Amino acid sequence: MKRVLACVLFGALLASARADDAPPPVSPAAIAAMTPPALEVMPLRKGYALDQPEILIRQRLFGLAHGLSMLAAACLDLPEHSAPVQDAYAAWHATQARTIEAMAQDLARYYFGPRADEARWQDLALALNLNDSIQPSLGGVSLQDACATLPAALARPRYEFGKLLTESAAPAVAVSPAPTSATPAR
Repeated sequence: MKRVLACVLFGALLASARADDAPPPVSPAAIAAMTPPALEVMPLRKGYALDQPEILIRQRLFGLAHGLSMLAAACLDLPEHSAPVQDAYAAWHATQARTIEAMAQDLARYYFGPRADEARWQDLALALNLNDSIQPSLGGVSLQDACATLPAALARPRYEFGKLLTESAAPAVAVSPAPTSATPAR
């Protein structure tokens, strides 16, 4: 009985010693002070740049990159898809990283102006009002099915961002109307 009581007392003393050593709880105000202030989108830059095709294509492709990263992360939790998705995404990202970084920098300058260097991925996602979960984007497709098809999808031209940016910058070729049969002038 004495041993049991001694163990209980020792446990209580140990717990109080741990409580004394533990850092005090952090207040919400202290947490807010440690968190950098959210970047604010420059006035007149909210939403999509429908009147600026060069920015609009970057917004669209950044949204695709964001969705792909969320889908790949979600697929890692599915053991049967984890390795193929991880390999395919890593290979795709290795070829697209420079283009994605350049697009992110362009969008940061567009949305945040002089504070562009402070912009993080999350700031851009918020500026574009992108989801922070892949689930809403899946619609009727199951995560299993999306993960099963992701490796093959990443190899498609739709995800060759550098090529898509180059093609979007090319001037449109004017199409002349088909010749009409006219009688020669006399």
